[in-house]
Amino acid sequence: MKRILCLMFVVLLALSSAVCCDAADADLSVQGKTVVTYGDWIIEKIDNDTRWNLDTYIGEGADVIVPRFIDDLLVVSIGHHCFNNNTNVKSVVTNSPLWTIEEYAFIGCSSLESFKCHYALKEIGVGAFSGTSSLTSINLQDSVLKSISDYAFTDSGLTEVELPKTCERIGSYAFARCGDLVKITIPESVTEISDTAFDACDNLVIYAKGDSFAIEYAIAHGIDYVITDAPVEITFMVGDADGDGAITILDATKIQRLLVSLITDDDGMIALRGDSNGNGLDILDATRIQRYLAGFTITEPIGEFTTVTVLHN
Repeated sequence: MKRILCLMFVVLLALSSAVCCDAADADLSVQGKTVVTYGDWIIEKIDNDTRWNLDTYIGEGADVIVPRFIDDLLVVSIGHHCFNNNTNVKSVVTNSPLWTIEEYAFIGCSSLESFKCHYALKEIGVGAFSGTSSLTSINLQDSVLKSISDYAFTDSGLTEVELPKTCERIGSYAFARCGDLVKITIPESVTEISDTAFDACDNLVIYAKGDSFAIEYAIAHGIDYVITDAPVEITFMVGDADGDGAITILDATKIQRLLVSLITDDDGMIALRGDSNGNGLDILDATRIQRYLAGFTITEPIGEFTTVTVLHN
């Protein structure tokens, strides 16, 4: 009878454990941490069991989407070595308001080509993306990072980087040996850059405002630079909105599409080239181009070259 009761107790305990762990497939113990499996992830609760950390990616997929919620709790961090030396993963998209990418999270992920971070990202740990030789771009400008940690992108394949206006520091070897890195935009908020931050970045050009610490750093370390608020002269054909060197109906169309927000004008050049009378871009500029192409007499200098001084963008 006692044996039967003990057996029933064990069965009930097992059933109770399975019911109480909705997200988990199994309980595990990893380096003293209590973790559970959830689909392609090993996960752990943090912040007094109110949020999730992704401890390890155990999936085989190449395109990874970081879950926003697990059992109604937010996923807020990618843990230490989570993707350690994973050569299958090619892209990672974070739909969750991810706060932290911990140390060495993606170290050695040589096939990783793109990582789309969430605007809530506050911290990238030491060596988080080191050795990601296929990673050419990352949208850091949308984050709220205060620091680029030591070795964060060492040996990565980055070609262009724009740091957020919240950034204050670039750590030791942060972008070291990024041979393809040709442009980094550094905001005025950055007041500390390690002497080794761009070690062996032979093709790098630093873009920053003239009175910023970044320009002083570039000069002191012999790095090429562009002063983004310096005036420059630009010569263009009036009315050539698309910049192809000729006035065509496509220029009028581009102006119309811009005015109804179907396209963007990030560098302001469509508005500059398309403004036929110097009074700002409007629908009349498109009309004047059409009249010019139809052979009507117009007083605006459409088709003529002009030179203006603008701030470099």
